[in-house]
Amino acid sequence: MEYSYMLTAKADKLPSELKDSVFADARGESEYPEFERLLTVVEPGDRLNIPTLSDLGYSLPQISEKWQKLQDKGVTVWILDCPALRNHSDLFGEFLKYISYSQQQLGARQMRSSSSSKGGLNPGRKPMQLPVNFSEVYDDYCNGKLNSREAGEALNVSHTTFLRWTREMGQA
Repeated sequence: MEYSYMLTAKADKLPSELKDSVFADARGESEYPEFERLLTVVEPGDRLNIPTLSDLGYSLPQISEKWQKLQDKGVTVWILDCPALRNHSDLFGEFLKYISYSQQQLGARQMRSSSSSKGGLNPGRKPMQLPVNFSEVYDDYCNGKLNSREAGEALNVSHTTFLRWTREMGQA
């Protein structure tokens, strides 16, 4: 038997005479009831025509999963816009699995390297250490000999950094 499956716009309605051989789900939907119905109808040796590979899903894992379901049923799948797959659909299934697995591994590696390069849980710049002469400059600031800008210059930091350090000293 020969069947067809495709994704269509919501407004598209198939003629009733095609209902038993053409299965169509709406684009953009998260559920694919017609694909599931197709899986209950097809038998080993049947042929399924699909206009384009993207009609099986929006992501590589989704396409791989549906492809595997069809292969498990023993269905011959013809992707109409790629005639080269007709003779090698079994190899294509293995290729899809490999690509999907590689993509997952790459994503996991990128996440690990991203989090390790950011310093784990505390991303961003490391805090500056207090200069050796901070206590002397701090005393002068507290005694009114220096304002915050002059104290910052003496420590070779901005006045806001100096003020933050003084707040931290007051809390300690």
